[in-house]
Amino acid sequence: MHKRRTRTRKNLRCTVSQVSRKGAQRTIKMPRVLVQDLTTTQINFSLEGVDASLSNAIRRICIAEVPTLAIDLVEVLENSSVLCDEFISHRLGLIPLISTTAKDMNFPYEFNAEEESGQTEVDFELHARGRSDQTYDVTSDDLQCYDKRVFPVKYTSQEETGANSAKAGILIVKLRKNQELKVRCTARKGIGKDHAKWSPVATAVFRYEPEITLNESIMKSLTDIEKESFVNSCPGRLFRFDRETGRIEVETTSMHAYDGEAIKKVRELLLTRA
Repeated sequence: MHKRRTRTRKNLRCTVSQVSRKGAQRTIKMPRVLVQDLTTTQINFSLEGVDASLSNAIRRICIAEVPTLAIDLVEVLENSSVLCDEFISHRLGLIPLISTTAKDMNFPYEFNAEEESGQTEVDFELHARGRSDQTYDVTSDDLQCYDKRVFPVKYTSQEETGANSAKAGILIVKLRKNQELKVRCTARKGIGKDHAKWSPVATAVFRYEPEITLNESIMKSLTDIEKESFVNSCPGRLFRFDRETGRIEVETTSMHAYDGEAIKKVRELLLTRA
């Protein structure tokens, strides 16, 4: 029995040492994020050193797991418009709200009456009435919030409000003369997994970035005029011609549209020479 135990420990030691050697040879590739475009409403970034499953997981988290605020409860006090109460309530729920305070609030199901569990609701009021023969547009600008940190997102389009309109809110309903709409709303914290109105993004997509390699022998055989025509043939402005060095460089791979126009142009230039 003593000899058998010694052999088992020896084999175990050898196995552990082999695993440690293999682990030492592995190189850990750290992910890298490069922000290409960032505005108040949109972000474009490249993610390197990760698997496609992780990229898709980030996309799904952006859609369904980021908490935001949205109108969840509507009390209609007066509605003489052409739209029914349920229709207006649905439109109010889909109005995006600035949700910077969502991180300081609790979900409704986290509320504890015995303990101070923090803020769970934000109240809104809307009161509009048509007072002239001209149609009055009730938009998200008419929503009055008791918390000044929470307000609807500004949006306007020329098709809906006209090029010179002062209103930049989202259209809710239109009122004729003597028609009235008065509602009380309650916004709550939620995630897109529960309802689409809590989704913080309109779209969240990802795609593979191509690896573009230029044939230097062909590029050197082209004249400067032919190089410029080759660069201009790509609709996405994928390439850039450096006049000082006379080289064609890849501007950014994210502009590649897989249209094949640049390849067609090179073939045309080579055929004209032949």
